Amino acid sequence: MQAFTIKFSLAVAAAMLALSVAGAAIAQDQAKIGQGKKDFETYCADCHGANGKGNGVAGNLVSDTPPPDLTVLARRNGGVFPTEAITDLIDGRKRIPSHERLEMPFWGVTLQRPGEEFSPQSNAEVKQRIDAIVGYIRSIQQK
Repeated sequence: MQAFTIKFSLAVAAAMLALSVAGAAIAQDQAKIGQGKKDFETYCADCHGANGKGNGVAGNLVSDTPPPDLTVLARRNGGVFPTEAITDLIDGRKRIPSHERLEMPFWGVTLQRPGEEFSPQSNAEVKQRIDAIVGYIRSIQQK
């Protein structure tokens, strides 16, 4: 009986630890989404709208092409959110040689730390911020 009690206690402790770790991960994800929402509101909402539906006040001022509805990206991609494609599009640096992208800022450049542009630390911070924006956009997908 004592062996069972020890095994049961260990199993309960392991389950509690797993729940604690999962809870911390959820809290971290929520914080990341919150930061992404803040950056979205600052940098993206003027064109894409506060709700991400492409109805921002500046959306038609920049280009003849209206901003897309960001809430249907997963639906338009067979139910899978296109994380890498959206990350690359927001960052913009993979498409710099193209002149077709002038309607959307290159956030991978714009978000660099002044005076530390393209340093490993600045690039890491830019990646975190863009990942957070992508996380926020993922969170507003229509079901």
